[in-house]
Amino acid sequence: VNKMGVYSNLEWQQPGLGDVASYQVAAVPYASASITVPANSSTPLKIQFPYVTKFVTIANEVTSPGPAIRVGFSVLGVSGSGTNYFSLDAGESYTGEWRIEDIFLFSSTAAQTSASIIAGLTSIPRGIPTLGAATGNNW
Repeated sequence: VNKMGVYSNLEWQQPGLGDVASYQVAAVPYASASITVPANSSTPLKIQFPYVTKFVTIANEVTSPGPAIRVGFSVLGVSGSGTNYFSLDAGESYTGEWRIEDIFLFSSTAAQTSASIIAGLTSIPRGIPTLGAATGNNW
């Protein structure tokens, strides 16, 4: 305690995944459009958010007819024989209230496609413990 009765060596706890207040306040906006989503003969695209998200909206920007976009939470989920993804057909979008650091996008065909992402970021820093070495951070 210093002369004024204030703690001088006080360490504040960093916000974490269970910090309710971080999800209650308005989110910091994140937006990216015209994202090239690679063909399924390539490597999935990893979108890395600077902070943990509060919500994420993904849109398939290609109009019909066009390839669907696989959306998942790990490389293995969207590629190879992985089935841990959902698909967005041409012109579709989806919003999920997810607290994630990364999201993976992959075309459903041999043709690349285009996507846009809008997310709300919390003040929670990246660094969630890796849950699986082969898949990366995966919920």
